[in-house]
Amino acid sequence: MAGGTGVIPTLVLMLKAPVAGQVKTRLAAEIGDAAALRAYRRLVEHLGAGLPPEWPVEVHFSPAEAEADMRHWLGGRALYVPQSPGDLGERLIAAASGAFHRGAAAVFLIGGDCPGLDEATLRTAAAGLAGRDAVLGPAVDGGYYLLGIKAVERTLFEGVSWSTATVADETRARMRRLDWTWMELAEQEDVDDVAAWDRAQRKHPSLGAKRSATG
Repeated sequence: MAGGTGVIPTLVLMLKAPVAGQVKTRLAAEIGDAAALRAYRRLVEHLGAGLPPEWPVEVHFSPAEAEADMRHWLGGRALYVPQSPGDLGERLIAAASGAFHRGAAAVFLIGGDCPGLDEATLRTAAAGLAGRDAVLGPAVDGGYYLLGIKAVERTLFEGVSWSTATVADETRARMRRLDWTWMELAEQEDVDDVAAWDRAQRKHPSLGAKRSATG
């Protein structure tokens, strides 16, 4: 099991290129492709505004040919890495492994659709990783909006029933089998449908303001 003092994690953002019809498809079914694309952009930009400025950031994007578009959108702070082939589990393994290979002391795996994930929450997660093996940020829908780890264990990602209400519970069970200790953050809501998007805009008025996502 892990121990020691707090570390500065590398933030690994798993993102899609901003293309209408390819992002926020559940939301798009309710409000249309163009409006869903605007919402996706706002969510990622809102997230980027709350990233601790001294932490390293990696944007792992898909499709692989979208690097120029991602750089144009998100700016020059981040390292840009195309996502590997495979299901979400394989892509998370590759992303985390790559970040550790590049010298990360810890990795926070996050997406772009949780507007409650702000700088204070990220710093709380980093402090919680001290003396523990992991930090889990459970989502209302049963998934997770953040997983912080100090080492890659494939069992955390292989064979998980992704995009279901059991993802967080499966991850907890796997951490127990590894004899890991972890801290849980407050439950947050991902934006996947119009009701969640409406709630997010009421709670976070800054979602209406355009900004650079990674500085």
